[in-house]
Amino acid sequence: MREWLSRLNSWLTGREAISGDLAEEIQAHLEMDAADREERGLSPEEARRAAQRDFGNPVRVAEKARDAWGFPSLESLLQDMRYALRAMRKTPALTLVIILTLALGIGVNTAIFSVLNTVVLKPLPYPAGERMIWLGESTGKASGISVTWVNYQNWLRGNHTLEDMAAFRGDHMTLTGGREALSMRGMAVTSHYFRMLGMRPVLGRFWDETDDRPGANRAIVLNHRFWAEKLGGDSGIASKTLTLDGQIYEVSGVAAPFWAPNSADYYIPLGALEGSTTDRARHGSIRALARLKPGVTLAEARADLDAIMVHLAEAEPGPENEHRSFGRFYSEQTTGDVRGTLMVLMAAAVLVLLIACANVASLLLARNTARSGELAIRTAIGAGRSRLIRQLLTENLVLAVCGGLAGVLLAGWALRLLILAAPPGIPRIAEIQLDLPVLLFASAITLGTGLLAGLAPVFTAGRLDLTIALKDSVRSSGGKRRQALRSALVVAEIALTLVLAFGSGLLLRSLSAAQGSNPGFDAAQVVSLELLLPPASYAGRQARENFYVTLTESLRTIPGVTGVSAVHCPPGAGDCGDWFYSIPGRPAPARNEVPIALFNTAMPGYFETMRVPVHQGRSFTSNDTRTGPKVAIVNETFARTWWPGESAVGRQIKVGGPYMEGPLFEIVGVVGDVRQSGLDSQPLPEIYQPFAQKPEGGMAVMVRASGDPALVEPAIRARVAEFDRNLPVQHLAPLLETLRDGLVRRRFITALLGLFAALALTLAAVGIYGLLNYWVNVREPEIAIRLALGATPSRILGWTGGHALRLAAAGVALGCAGSWAAGRGLEELVFGVTVRNPATLVAAGIAVTVTAVAAAALPAWKASRVDAAKRLHSV
Repeated sequence: MREWLSRLNSWLTGREAISGDLAEEIQAHLEMDAADREERGLSPEEARRAAQRDFGNPVRVAEKARDAWGFPSLESLLQDMRYALRAMRKTPALTLVIILTLALGIGVNTAIFSVLNTVVLKPLPYPAGERMIWLGESTGKASGISVTWVNYQNWLRGNHTLEDMAAFRGDHMTLTGGREALSMRGMAVTSHYFRMLGMRPVLGRFWDETDDRPGANRAIVLNHRFWAEKLGGDSGIASKTLTLDGQIYEVSGVAAPFWAPNSADYYIPLGALEGSTTDRARHGSIRALARLKPGVTLAEARADLDAIMVHLAEAEPGPENEHRSFGRFYSEQTTGDVRGTLMVLMAAAVLVLLIACANVASLLLARNTARSGELAIRTAIGAGRSRLIRQLLTENLVLAVCGGLAGVLLAGWALRLLILAAPPGIPRIAEIQLDLPVLLFASAITLGTGLLAGLAPVFTAGRLDLTIALKDSVRSSGGKRRQALRSALVVAEIALTLVLAFGSGLLLRSLSAAQGSNPGFDAAQVVSLELLLPPASYAGRQARENFYVTLTESLRTIPGVTGVSAVHCPPGAGDCGDWFYSIPGRPAPARNEVPIALFNTAMPGYFETMRVPVHQGRSFTSNDTRTGPKVAIVNETFARTWWPGESAVGRQIKVGGPYMEGPLFEIVGVVGDVRQSGLDSQPLPEIYQPFAQKPEGGMAVMVRASGDPALVEPAIRARVAEFDRNLPVQHLAPLLETLRDGLVRRRFITALLGLFAALALTLAAVGIYGLLNYWVNVREPEIAIRLALGATPSRILGWTGGHALRLAAAGVALGCAGSWAAGRGLEELVFGVTVRNPATLVAAGIAVTVTAVAAAALPAWKASRVDAAKRLHSV
């Protein structure tokens, strides 16, 4: 350590002082040695020569001494860096192009990785979040379905692989007693839920097991955001009461702010609602969270829970004997399809970076060719191959670091735009930032980019031919090896660009297909009014039926309204409820093969209001009452599945399938398919029941207007308030807006991938232009000779353009193969077209080829305008 500190002190005090002291010491040593030799009888001249001969070269000795006192490797590195900066200043235009190219590639990757890191890679902000799993049940036909309360209780008591477990389900209630009724979305959870997520109260307490059982006083924990925004941040809220759905709840406490994938305004005890349930087959939209014990795998936990399910099936045989557990890590569950989308974007960003590397490598090759004379002279005077390679690597890394710094700045700006433009539903988006892991990633790809982009120039520099390089003609010859390498880099750029253009084209065609798809109804001039009746205020079937019948009749009297009806699950809402069914008279399927269909409820006039075509039979009427025959209407997909080419009217459906009790319905009509899950989804088998036979508390009232639907919204809201001022409107908006909102995520990824493709095309164009421009420059003597021998400018133009087209053709051929292989990664994002779509591939190939031709136009024109006489005279 003392030696190291001494060397550091000597190095910091300055080399001039060290050199001066060293020169004086060497001179003193030589004089003393010469004086000793004179005393032994030598003449002064002989003594001086003998002392110098025995001492050696003073310069070499001084260099060795200075190395021993300093840090030669560091000094050499600093020398290389200073030289690199001087070289950058000599070619400012080239330096700027390289830095900007690297900044684009590194910036795009850093921005996308920052999103990927926060959403997918970063552990969930819960205790041992990496061991947290999401649990449901599975059958032969479906996975992740809800858990029954009885199964959950048995899992909780009988498992050997889980450290903790909690159950939860969504809940809705209406808060009354204030100036206006507030619709609240909450969760019914077991008491362990708070502990599982590491939640803590900022006011009051969380309720515990004594509150989480039937018969206990109604307790509620409020979300911090709801408490602050809707209740004014009342510090004395704990122990106060709130009226929710007509019931009195005591506020136990307020939870501190924290992130959760499911937004909730409140938490109530699930055990108090479900604790008396004894039917093992009764599903109630319950899911479970669990934490694995250390060292336990997900497969081991599922096997443990499956063993409990098998034991229950043996002890209590029933219709769900084949049910088993389903589990996945909670991090995967929270990201959902966002994970796949981000992976695609990350792959696209990497392609952009590779294209940028190829571009920079081509530019560096051209620069090194221009410096061949300089490199040859350095080699001729003693610089070894390793010394040249080290110098070039240092220059490349300095360029990469500058590009990386610019890229991080670009990423910070792009990230703000990305967050603003991001569609809803991306988890933890507020946490996205350029934190330490992201900066380390940026540093790593900066280093990797510098090495990758500089590999080809360094490789060619190491094979420098001094005889050729020192000739005067060096500036007109880059060597066949270098020219072939530059051409290969441009071909690779074109191929990668085609892959991006193909992927972007697929998503663009998918978006167009989704926007132009037939939803199965006419959404123009329709307003969707969604309501949820509180069970306490509208207890019983008759109360719910009377409300909606009276409300729809009242809404029909609004000026400008031409039709009103209601449905439980509106178009675009997704799966609001599915269940098993079977067709009487058909062979009973295996228990794990019982078919499933969407079940919906509609009022009379719904299909007419929505202009859904009735293909067979009739629509619902006022004669379809609760006491009348049980009837149903099915969609075209359902009818085609079971009775292709025949009429489905008069056939029967058994709800629940052959292995459980359920009513029989007679099919009275077949209607067109409605895309329930959005414009970019395929229709599923759907069964409609008449509202009078199954009056739901939550309905979407569809109001068709003769003009602009937004103009009738105030009147609709006023009518609802007239009927019940304590009934909040869940949602009120034109249906077209709701459907378009369903395509926000598709538009977002299409726009980003299109942007990446545009960047790739731009970089490829720059690369092609640079290569062709250099190719023309080094071949000017040859072009001049051709012109002198009689070649016309058009022949020269064709010759140059042919070279560009050959490169483009090679790149397109490779890109087609790559696009065909990469299409599989887009399967989950593509709608309405196949991932191996020839038309899209051809269009992408044409776009890339046109870009290549446009980039080659100026160099080709320049080649045709060479002045043969002047150029040959200068040779």
